[in-house]
Amino acid sequence: MSRETKRQIAEQLFNDTSAYTDIMDLPHHVSSRHPAMPQGDRAAQFAPFAALTGYDDLLAASAQALRQRADLPFEATAKCRRNLRAVCAVIATKPRVDLTVFAPETGESRTIRVRLKAANETQLTLLDGQVILVENLQAIQLLKNNH
Repeated sequence: MSRETKRQIAEQLFNDTSAYTDIMDLPHHVSSRHPAMPQGDRAAQFAPFAALTGYDDLLAASAQALRQRADLPFEATAKCRRNLRAVCAVIATKPRVDLTVFAPETGESRTIRVRLKAANETQLTLLDGQVILVENLQAIQLLKNNH
């Protein structure tokens, strides 16, 4: 539910004061037995409810970042697939490659230089055992100097 929708619902629910016209002009009661609570203390009572302020916005921003996973142009996808086949052909040599990988958790792409232990059509296994799914692969470049 958007913030605007929530605001409109709140206006409909809370802006109609016609049910309270009989008590609206009465004087404010002030206790003679209990001193007034300082405003700072009153505010502190409600502070726990404000802990999640902005949480909806944070979730919306995170979801937007994840939705921004750019589909690669056809040419870039084709080049990535060709380069992946070339890497698979020399996988026994544990080649060094540059990988550009989309991280679905953060919505960001990053380029890393790694050595591969295994590769196939669905995943790449790095020498340290980390697995990268090919569906998250945006580019792969076999490095000429594999030392």
